[in-house]
Amino acid sequence: MTATLPDTLTTARLTLRRPALQDLEAYVAYYTGPRTAGVGGPKPRHVVVDRFFAMAGQWALRGFGRYVMTDGGAGFGHVGVMQTDTDAPLELTWTLWDGAREGQGYATEAARAVMAAWRGALLIAQVAPDNAASLRVAEKLGFLRDDDIAVPSHYPEGVVTFRQGVLA
Repeated sequence: MTATLPDTLTTARLTLRRPALQDLEAYVAYYTGPRTAGVGGPKPRHVVVDRFFAMAGQWALRGFGRYVMTDGGAGFGHVGVMQTDTDAPLELTWTLWDGAREGQGYATEAARAVMAAWRGALLIAQVAPDNAASLRVAEKLGFLRDDDIAVPSHYPEGVVTFRQGVLA
C-alpha cells in the first residue's frame, strides 16, 4: 500500500496545509528558542532552515508529510507523518510553535484529523518523558506505550515510544 495524505485538511477550527515559505520565520523563531529542548534544540538558524526545507520537501518525495497548523492566520505549529529515512518507522508528530497555543486542544484536534486521513502503515509517536502535554496528546489519540520499539540514536535521552492502539 502506498502511504498518502491529502494536500490540505480542515477541522472545526483549523486548516492544515503543506508548509509554505511564509511559515519559515515562525518555524525559525520556534526552533531557535527554548521550546525545542525536548527535540534536540535549540538549533542555529542555518540548521533550522534546512530542517524546514526538508519538512516541506518530504511531501514531494514521499506523498505525505507534516502540515502547518493555521486557524485562518499565520502558521503556529506542525502536525503530520514524518519518516526520517527509508527504513525508519512512520512517526506521527505534533508541535505547537507558540506556547500561548497550548492547552486549547489544537495538537489533539490536528493529529486526529491526520490519523483519520492517513492511508498507510500504523504510526508511532515518540515523546520526551518530561513533555506532559504531548504525553497527554498521545494518550488522547489512543497510542500505547511500547518500550520494544527502538528510539533513533539522534533523539534526546529517555524518549518514550508509543504505537497506535489497534482494536482486536
